[in-house]
Amino acid sequence: MRKFSNVFLAALGILVVLPAIAAQDGDRSVRFIRPRHLQTILGSTTFEAEVHLPDGVNVQQLLFAVDGFAVAALESPPWKTEWDAGDSGNGYRLEVIVRLSDGTEISQVIATTELRINQRAVVDLVNLYPVVRDGSGRYVTNLTKDDFEVTERGMPQTISRFTTEQRPLRVGIVMDTSLSMAKGGRLASAQQAALGFLESLKPGDEGMVVTFNERVRVTQDFTSDRALLGKAIIATTAHGGTALYDAIWRTSRMLRDFNARRVIIFLSDGRDESTSGFEPGSLHTLEEALDQALRSEVMVFAIGLGKDLDKECTRDWSQTPSGNKKKGCPNGSLQDVLARLSDSTGGRLLLSQSARRLRNAFDNIANDLRNQYSLAYSSTDSSKDGKWRPIKVSVKGRPDVRVISRDGYFATAAN
Repeated sequence: MRKFSNVFLAALGILVVLPAIAAQDGDRSVRFIRPRHLQTILGSTTFEAEVHLPDGVNVQQLLFAVDGFAVAALESPPWKTEWDAGDSGNGYRLEVIVRLSDGTEISQVIATTELRINQRAVVDLVNLYPVVRDGSGRYVTNLTKDDFEVTERGMPQTISRFTTEQRPLRVGIVMDTSLSMAKGGRLASAQQAALGFLESLKPGDEGMVVTFNERVRVTQDFTSDRALLGKAIIATTAHGGTALYDAIWRTSRMLRDFNARRVIIFLSDGRDESTSGFEPGSLHTLEEALDQALRSEVMVFAIGLGKDLDKECTRDWSQTPSGNKKKGCPNGSLQDVLARLSDSTGGRLLLSQSARRLRNAFDNIANDLRNQYSLAYSSTDSSKDGKWRPIKVSVKGRPDVRVISRDGYFATAAN
């Protein structure tokens, strides 16, 4: 991804924008057709440019960039792409850059304006990213807005925005680096599988790397640089206990303010506990970690590594060790924990008995993210009471398909 210089000037807290003038060099020029300079953009937005060149000079590549980051690279007309601006109503710096066959470049910069305060109620939307599969597990990708039905607390809702274009990703790759991951080449396999996932990131996407044993560490903050992400993944080492819930809680908090699809890819081979095995590994509980993920509107894709995760019981730390020795898993298993985190947030649980199969798990997650629909609605209940509101997403007249989406949301001022 290319980072471009900023042409915004700030003086005394006032934003000054250069005027939108079509770039010209003799008889060559490029200009935005859509959107217009100082227009407010929301949701799926068409970027379209017009290029005029003299005979003998051709376009090698045309780039569209948002706030300095390339979001589309085109090599032939039409010079047109779609970008999801979300529902935040932010202002953006847009640039179109044309690389020409004679080695020169021409470009144009425009600005979109922030939504005014008295317009905010119009775009207070609930965003959903459902995945739809048929009875054989194949993705159903030909649905339209009218095929979907959304209810909130059982009340039908009107879908106001729908697209199959993918919004940018902000993804936290969260890796278990506890001592158990040193067994059987687990960590090395997890590293290689995570590196493979980086190949699926597109222009506009950003990732971060988080590791956890008895401590949670951000080894690489958000970046679009795959090399930096890969370096952080390869540098991980295995030792210590498992602060599983703290890792989910902290990563969710870091994702919550991004205007993008917020995703955690979480890999673990063990339950939450300290190195000694006599106390919890996390300061936060499962309930607190799940609550933070839901409030941050994060989709958790969990990968459980190892055999018999349904028999690896979680502990009730209020009891003595002997008090936990009951048949079955009265407090739930590690598989139950991972399933709850993923199912409630609209993600997915993938189980990998062998470390060698981890690449398949990461590939499945990448496929899910590529096949998400993006839809939004404005709730018929406009109150912001902070309470939990259950959501159900279904496909009309299609009992043969399964829709995977988050269970609901907390009705706060921004969703």
